[in-house]
Amino acid sequence: MNTVLSTSDAQHVAGIGLRQQEDGWVVRINLREDDDGTRRKIPAEILGVPVVIEVTGGIRAQSTAGSAPRAAHPTASPADHSRLRLLIAAAALLAVTTMATLLFVLA
Repeated sequence: MNTVLSTSDAQHVAGIGLRQQEDGWVVRINLREDDDGTRRKIPAEILGVPVVIEVTGGIRAQSTAGSAPRAAHPTASPADHSRLRLLIAAAALLAVTTMATLLFVLA
């Protein structure tokens, strides 16, 4: 996201992650507040994976003591695991390439 958003826009992002939906995986971007300028800069997809933007407000850890047990997550298939590994590897390659480009430009 640092390659897409400026520092001032990045402050609106509360979190980024992967989420499995009925029709496959999506990249979920949580915003602290709804900001049209930030929304316009976020791509509709990353490496072919659709992007979903949700306004969640700030995110902080909560205690689970005394809470009801959580429902188990559905089991992902081996094909889903392979796609996820490929997406993570592609994201890592993109990060390394971006860093190398930055180092080259700054040198």
